[in-house]
Amino acid sequence: MKTFATLLLSFAVAFTAAFAQDSTKPAAANPAAKPSDAKPIVQLAWLVGGVWTADASGMGNDMQRIETRYTWSDNNAFVRFNTHFVAQQGTLHQYDGQFFFDPEKSALAMWYMDSKNGITQGPITVDGDTTTLSFRGPNFEGKVAELRVLVIRKSNDHYVWQLEEKSQDAWKPLAKLDYLRTP
Repeated sequence: MKTFATLLLSFAVAFTAAFAQDSTKPAAANPAAKPSDAKPIVQLAWLVGGVWTADASGMGNDMQRIETRYTWSDNNAFVRFNTHFVAQQGTLHQYDGQFFFDPEKSALAMWYMDSKNGITQGPITVDGDTTTLSFRGPNFEGKVAELRVLVIRKSNDHYVWQLEEKSQDAWKPLAKLDYLRTP
């Protein structure tokens, strides 16, 4: 019984200490709050909050726009994201995933699942205003290829999303969208 009481007391102290750090703005009340600057994931903090929308009307399939939302996890350890394809017939909840710091590789990484249960994962690198997400996946012809997405920050409320495929020793652009943030 003494061990249980000690464990309970330790949990209470840890719980109290966690909320004492910023009791005025808990993570749930402030979804844009970012973790400590000491965490590498803070490099992606600028994405969190609002709805990022890209005009997708030129992509065919009656698509109107693509909406992506980024939020902090409840413990501010990683960034959650989801992407919806909005068409006149309805909305497809296409992607749901996370950006996180992988301690085994000492690097940022991502994983997400698409609406057909396909899992994509890979490393993330940040170089100034360009964030690169690298992965293997199907290209527009359905063939598995080395792909990357460049997220090029233009301002706090605008980024360019560019999908590229590795072709021999060069990267070939496949698609490009401008995303703007609304509250």
